[in-house]
Amino acid sequence: MFFYTPLYLVFLAIVCLVYWLLPRPAWRKTLLLLASYALYATFDARFVLVLLGITAATYFLGRAIPQSSHSRVYVTLSVALNLGALAYFKYMGFFLANVDSIFRGMGISPPASLQVLLPIGISFYAFQAIAYTLEVSRRKIQPVENVVDFGLYLAFFPKLIAGPFVRPAEFFQQMADLPRRLSRFEVQSSLQLVLTGLFKKVVIADGIAALADISFRAAAHPNAGGFPMPLYIGGFYLYAVQIYADFSGYTDIARGSAGLLGISLPENFRQPYFSFSPGDFWNRWHMTLTQWFREYLYFPLSRWGLIKTQRRYPRLIQTAATMTTMILVGLWHGAAWTFVLWGAWHGVLLTIDRLLKYTPSRWWEKTIAAVVNFHLIGLGWILFRSSSLEEAVRFLAGMFSFNQTMWFQHFLPPAMLALFLILGMDAIGPLARRFPQWINALRPAAVFTAITVIAGLWILQAVSQTSALPFIYGSF
Repeated sequence: MFFYTPLYLVFLAIVCLVYWLLPRPAWRKTLLLLASYALYATFDARFVLVLLGITAATYFLGRAIPQSSHSRVYVTLSVALNLGALAYFKYMGFFLANVDSIFRGMGISPPASLQVLLPIGISFYAFQAIAYTLEVSRRKIQPVENVVDFGLYLAFFPKLIAGPFVRPAEFFQQMADLPRRLSRFEVQSSLQLVLTGLFKKVVIADGIAALADISFRAAAHPNAGGFPMPLYIGGFYLYAVQIYADFSGYTDIARGSAGLLGISLPENFRQPYFSFSPGDFWNRWHMTLTQWFREYLYFPLSRWGLIKTQRRYPRLIQTAATMTTMILVGLWHGAAWTFVLWGAWHGVLLTIDRLLKYTPSRWWEKTIAAVVNFHLIGLGWILFRSSSLEEAVRFLAGMFSFNQTMWFQHFLPPAMLALFLILGMDAIGPLARRFPQWINALRPAAVFTAITVIAGLWILQAVSQTSALPFIYGSF
């Protein structure tokens, strides 16, 4: 049951209604846990067993950490268990495919391949479990005694499939102090987030997905060089908009859904395409993932390297930690060499950014820097979206082929319109703070228009018996 379907909105409405009718917080939390597992089971009932296993193991190992003289053993076991589950389900196919290619290269018939089903959302809840274990081991939080609270920490349905990541201490504090009711402003803000997310997903992301896919299908063709250059240029902009609208749309729906239940989820995007440097981009894009890798991988790696070298090579250590972290960020997104290279590309950009230490101060400098940075990020999206390295190379070659440039008038308008829409939505927040009276005057018309368009698209999908596209980050 994906968030962009009418069925999910019915599910959310029923859960919210029953939730606020229950008089006791313990009953409410039990309802949320049952609803979360019920929603997860709609994808595949077998996934529930994986989530239950990770939850139980992390819970009991976490309880044992401060009570034992062998706490490091329990920490290592918990982290290894979660990483092992993630590695098996997500990367076993990637490993076997590479072994298969090695065998074939040697002229040896490879053994039969193993098909492993990937539980949806495992990358997110496994990392949440690791964060909990490490926070307990560092004495930043005490092990959670209430198994329902801990089960909700991993399975809470708004964030289960694709985040955002939540700090353990922040989540458990909210579980201990659930509100008795919501204010009118909180309800309106949460509903607005849900509506904004649906508009981003259903209207923008799904609306341009087919156009973006055409350029990548062309790049996958052996005669990719024969296609017009504007096809690839248009695809370059369209996919940059699609992935942002898709993932930020999911996050908006998740935060809005949680808000209707009186629970706050952290912000995950902050106008990332307005960023003026690679470092600034990662402080605005998938912010909770950046925070996770920074806190649990980058900082420990840097400290370890500095201690081992007695701080003799700080710049080299920093560069090595950055490259390692970003390559693993790429691998976290998917089991393919294209994701590894995408992570390495961002590692190089971050290293250059840190060496240059350039911070624009004037408005025109920030504008130029933002335009340049957007295109550098967009080049990375080509690797991210391509199904193979050959496809990515063909796509890049097509962008600079200067072949059949007369087609620009057909391919660029939809790309520019999509870019204008998503950047315009990003600009609403700052404008609302500066000109609140204008935004308040336009809000009723915008809400009515958004509801009409989304409802119309759902009706068209139902009549044509087609389904909306799944969330891009739902597969990670």
